[in-house]
Amino acid sequence: MDQRASNELLVKGSAEEPGVLEQALRIVRRRKWVVLQATIAVPLIALALSLHQPKEYTATATLLFRAPPVALAEGTGVVDPTREAATNGQLVALPVVAEEAERILGNGTDAGTIFSSILVTPSGEADTATVASTTESPDLSAEFANAYAKAYISFRRGSDRAQVEEAIKLAEASLAELAPAQQEGAEGEELGKQLDQLRLVQALQTGGAELVQEASPPSSASSPNPKKNVILGVVLGLLLGFGLAALLEKFDRRVRTVEELEELYGLPVVARIPKSKRLAGRSDASLGPQTQEGEAFRVLRTNLRYFAVDRELRSILMVSPEEGDGKSTLTRGLAMTMAAMGDDIVLVEADLRKGGEFRKVTGHAADGLSNVLSGTPLEQVLLRVDTGVSSDSSRALAVLPSGPMPPNPGELLESERMKEVVAQLEDQFQLVIFDSPALAAVSDALALVPQVSGVIVIGGLGKTTRDAASELSKQFALLDRKPIGIAANFTDPERAKYSHYYRPDLAGSTSSR
Repeated sequence: MDQRASNELLVKGSAEEPGVLEQALRIVRRRKWVVLQATIAVPLIALALSLHQPKEYTATATLLFRAPPVALAEGTGVVDPTREAATNGQLVALPVVAEEAERILGNGTDAGTIFSSILVTPSGEADTATVASTTESPDLSAEFANAYAKAYISFRRGSDRAQVEEAIKLAEASLAELAPAQQEGAEGEELGKQLDQLRLVQALQTGGAELVQEASPPSSASSPNPKKNVILGVVLGLLLGFGLAALLEKFDRRVRTVEELEELYGLPVVARIPKSKRLAGRSDASLGPQTQEGEAFRVLRTNLRYFAVDRELRSILMVSPEEGDGKSTLTRGLAMTMAAMGDDIVLVEADLRKGGEFRKVTGHAADGLSNVLSGTPLEQVLLRVDTGVSSDSSRALAVLPSGPMPPNPGELLESERMKEVVAQLEDQFQLVIFDSPALAAVSDALALVPQVSGVIVIGGLGKTTRDAASELSKQFALLDRKPIGIAANFTDPERAKYSHYYRPDLAGSTSSR
């Protein structure tokens, strides 16, 4: 009942989608090198570009704005500060001011060059504005900023003086229209006071703005800023790296680490089989006691013996979700290792749809499992294959080849005759190891799951996809059968762990089928 509940949880867990944060962390773990490379590369590019960019210098002058002269003349002095700030900001940024700055400089610099270097920034809360000029020369930047600020003051002075002069003319005209008696009276006296005030404003007129701080040549460049650019590069590199990782995750669903296999199946890893040219070459000598490959298979054998303590393990089905996971090579390696160590083992090639590994290795095209299922006695088709490590015939490996391909392989594996063959092999041998077809190709192996004592899942790093592994987990849950564990294939050789045990000529390994 506990195992059934565990399998139900496995189905439920495989169907549930992880949260956004969990997905993001999983992507970072799986593609950490992509994220790391982008995080390093982008800041380095930003630094290189910064060091090759021409230096630019920014000089800043500050303007102070005053109330309009007419408002002072009327004695109110009340204006809308927000409106006034917006007006002054727009006036300062007019191209006509740059033309006045060209006249003030008088050195042949055209107004367009000055205007393109200027950035006017009105203050949001104070009656001030900054005039910043950026060029490749600190002195030129200061000259442009000061000339532009002075040009604005001159522009405002001329505009305001014209406004006050117009007000004076209106007051004088109104006074001239009065009769002599009215001019001597209160009305004339009031107009006279206004004229005096307007003339005073005209005399004090400075243009409504004052250059309170002149620009001075800056001592350091404003751009490029390598430190700032590198920091921005780190941020952009992280975002770019994560984006690339997410894109790769979407299109490349292959499992990359042993931890991912454990997470997908919810099972322990019982062996790590390294990438190996020897395994790819199917050399019997490759599984000797002084090789990493042989040590990996001996670890798997030991772990299987531990599993057999609590329950009798008489038969094992080796399955993989997809072709190319190295299942047949791994199965053959385990069988050869166990036979070489004296275990009474039989390897059954249960892939009836194509020739097994030993047919490819030995060239045998004799009868096999398909013939036995059709009535041929088992003893007539069993082969004995030398393990290559001992002259003792008891160390040979018994092999039941797949035999000729039948028209109904799936039905044969589900038949009562197949159950009888499994029972006969379990009685005759210490352990029966079944090599089955990949489940992604055909479902034949599922028929054998209920008939064996245990199942080992082979996961090929860089080969098995997450989707195929999840689908295989669901299949086991539906069959109410939990595998023993995972044999991780194509792992990186653990040289540091075993190197002092191996001869130098046997320690290397690079790839595997």
